[in-house]
Amino acid sequence: MLLPTLFVGGCLYYLIFNIMAEQIALPDVIARDLLPVIQQINVILVIGLPVLFVVLSTWAIVLSYKFVAPLERLEEDISRIDKGDYSVRLQIRKDHDLRPIADVINDLVDKLDFKKKG
Repeated sequence: MLLPTLFVGGCLYYLIFNIMAEQIALPDVIARDLLPVIQQINVILVIGLPVLFVVLSTWAIVLSYKFVAPLERLEEDISRIDKGDYSVRLQIRKDHDLRPIADVINDLVDKLDFKKKG
């Protein structure tokens, strides 16, 4: 995903600063005044893109952990129930989207445990 983004960004950068300048046929005076601006933009991009990449990567890792961790716990608990340990109950936060599924599975395990004891 990163490579196509960099490719598209590079193409847009080239389009804006090179092709448009040639098509408009900027006079030398304007082109000379525009060069420092382009250099400033280059510095901002060189400094800003790595920082942005680190921030977005960290955010992606945190979000993926937030979504994957409950699924991994559910998988482990369901595997233990499958092996016959009916004392296991699925623990999911009340505001999580998986809570209704966990409640249904817990009810099912209660019924299985009752039948096993009864």
